[in-house]
Parts: sequence; structure tokens; C-alpha cells
Amino acid sequence: MKTTNLFKAIAFVAMIIVSVMNSEVKAQDNFITNEEVKNDLVVAKTIFKQDGTYLYNHMRYEFTYDNENRLTGKTASKWDSLQSRWTPYFKMSYQYENNEIIMSYARWNKAHKAYDKDMKKSVYEMNEENMPVAYKSYEKNSEKSNWTLVSYNRIDHTANLLAMAE
Repeated sequence: MKTTNLFKAIAFVAMIIVSVMNSEVKAQDNFITNEEVKNDLVVAKTIFKQDGTYLYNHMRYEFTYDNENRLTGKTASKWDSLQSRWTPYFKMSYQYENNEIIMSYARWNKAHKAYDKDMKKSVYEMNEENMPVAYKSYEKNSEKSNWTLVSYNRIDHTANLLAMAE
């Protein structure tokens, strides 16, 4: 039962992330998506820009999962038409720990050849039913600096349910 609730909570957070990212792609015309699936899990997604009858590489996402099929990483690359290759863009990682889901984000830094630019971290606190009850947002100025708390928000599911019912 506890594993089922944890899976529901993870699916809830993943759906929010995916819906936000999908809305960005769907808002733009002339894009085609190709998904690569292994063992019923999407391991890569390539976004092509359509120009007439031609398709051009645009973005590529690669996904990693743990042994419980939970998302552990997402790496994005942009197509560099001048060099005819994928170049790193950003990386997200997900950790599942004691009633928390930790999501980290960093953009690719060309100078350092590492994901250490615009680093952010979100921590979702879960209740006994594995539903998110609080959200903390952190930022980091450099790879060597400490995380700085930017915001802390409590999630009131009762208020959300009442608002949706009206």
C-alpha cells in the first residue's frame, strides 16, 4: 500500500513537470516528436522542427530510471546546425528519500564543460499518504557555493479540492 502511494505521489510530480514542458512544445507550431521506448519506458525523445516536407533536429531528451522504474534523470540537448551535432542544454535529476522527492536542475556551462550554470533544487515533502505537503525552492550561485533557500510553500490539498469543486 505504501509503495502504491509513493508511486502515486511520484507520478503526480512527474505529471506536473511533463505537462509544463509539453505545453511549451505544444504551444509552438510545426514540431514533431519521436519517442524511443525500452521496457515500456520512454528513454529518449527527439523533437523535430517541420519546414514544409522537411524535418530538422531541434531538441533531444534522454531519460534514466531506477530499478523501481522511477525517473532519476533527464538530460536535454539542442541541435547545433553549424557543427551538425547535439550540444548539452540542461540536466535534471530526481532523488527519492525519506518522504521527500528532490529535483535538481542545472544548465550546461560551455566554459566549464559541466552542468553547473543556473543551478536550482526543489524539495517536495510528502505526508504519510505520499502526497506532497510542502515545497522548498533553492538556488546556487556556483558549484562551490551553498544552497540558498528561495521559497517555502505549504500545499493545502483541501483548499485545492474546494477550489476545483467550485
